[in-house]
Amino acid sequence: MLLVLQMDWAKDFLYHLNKMKTTFENINKILAEWDPISVGETIAADEYRGYIPTILQSVNDKEQLMNCLESILVDQIGIDYNPANKEHFNDLQQICEKIIQVYNNTNALSCP
Repeated sequence: MLLVLQMDWAKDFLYHLNKMKTTFENINKILAEWDPISVGETIAADEYRGYIPTILQSVNDKEQLMNCLESILVDQIGIDYNPANKEHFNDLQQICEKIIQVYNNTNALSCP
């Protein structure tokens, strides 16, 4: 009985670990395609990975995620971002919506 419980626990753990990896990679793809500092496709694949844990902390609240992304752009990357600029705001909002959609789609998968 204990062995069965351990196997179930390990199976669930690996499933959730794989789901988190998929979420991480999908968000990284969005950030790399966005490439706000225009480093190019090869570098962008790694350039924005370090921001994903912070993004994941805000992903359940769209306004909080918008603020998070704005903070990353302005405070950490050093980009001139003006939320009053409609193009800037719309661009950031599209990225925010893509991240939320990917997160929700990945986490909507049920456990086997």
